[in-house]
Amino acid sequence: MKKVLLGTSALLGAGLVASPAFAADGIKLSLGGFFRTAVLVNIDDEGNGDLGDNRYDDGVFSNGEIYFLGKTTLDNGITVGARVELEAEQSGDQIDAAYAYFSGGFGELRIGSQNGALMSLCVTPVGGTTNFGAFSQDQVINNAFSGYSAGICNSVDGFGDNLSGADATRSQKIVYITPNFGGFQLGVSWSPNGGHESTQVSGFHSGMPESVDGEQRNIVDAYANYTRDFDGWGINAGLGGSWTLSTGGKGSGVDKNDYYQGGLNLTFGSFSIGAAGEYYHDYASFGDDSSGDGWVVGGGMAYNIDAWTVGLQYSYADWEFTRRVDDIPQNDNDDDRRINTVALSGNYDMGPGISLDATVQYVWANADGGHTNGDNYNSLGIGLGTAFNF
Repeated sequence: MKKVLLGTSALLGAGLVASPAFAADGIKLSLGGFFRTAVLVNIDDEGNGDLGDNRYDDGVFSNGEIYFLGKTTLDNGITVGARVELEAEQSGDQIDAAYAYFSGGFGELRIGSQNGALMSLCVTPVGGTTNFGAFSQDQVINNAFSGYSAGICNSVDGFGDNLSGADATRSQKIVYITPNFGGFQLGVSWSPNGGHESTQVSGFHSGMPESVDGEQRNIVDAYANYTRDFDGWGINAGLGGSWTLSTGGKGSGVDKNDYYQGGLNLTFGSFSIGAAGEYYHDYASFGDDSSGDGWVVGGGMAYNIDAWTVGLQYSYADWEFTRRVDDIPQNDNDDDRRINTVALSGNYDMGPGISLDATVQYVWANADGGHTNGDNYNSLGIGLGTAFNF
């Protein structure tokens, strides 16, 4: 009898240890992240004054991140948690994002340093890989985009010259994403101080942040997404924008930024095709009769065969900038750069979260205005990369 009781006690103890966690157990911490590498070769114009002048032709590059995720589900069904993203290599902005969240049948509410609604739900064209593509993916091989971008998923607080802080992309904000209603989902976000990621708004602070002349403030994003699979085909569409409601300081004269983005992808079996674009209004404004508008548009296609995916993308970027300085014509700074990118890419899935990718890209650019740096620029880029998720 004694042996039976001892055996029963041992089994009961083992059952308690193996039992699932309850909400009363509190938040449990888990880890995840990614690591990407790329070997790049760029053959471009390297004459005096060319964009490739005094630039290396090859290199090895990497990008990695480790995230800490703590969460638990309460007895009422609401999941609460926090996420902190840490750069895997030394960086001037070591913490990428840090926010708390609440999720359930009502959707998801996030509070802290993070991407806005536009960047979180943005639809981009098919045909690119984790590392490579024609729309400013993880690795940009050529030198045509120095000071410019082929990005099509930027909020106001993640782009432009009127921001402060190390990484305005993930400034402090509130984001709300609705539940999925038959494929429809809507996201909205509000960032009171577009350029403040951490300065005076994280850790202990006394008083309110200082007013910064010309800072884009009270930035609101709204983005709608529709994703649905039908009989033999599927659709992924998105539309939205990012708007500045006020600017900081007094007498700054800086224009309020507003951006608009849309994208559409269609899938037919193993073949998919899509297009997207973004318009940047007043992305550069210094309060001295200066202005800058830009737009990026393009498309892509992809074909999947088992673990292999081959894609082709094209993007066109047009950035115009006009600056009037002290009403003195010779001090003016005008520029209009137009950049074309064609990227042929391939991806091979070695296993869950493990892939190899490669690309061949051709870029040509032209420029007008007082500064014609970048006119008649040509580049041939080749890249090999890895992408690991864990």
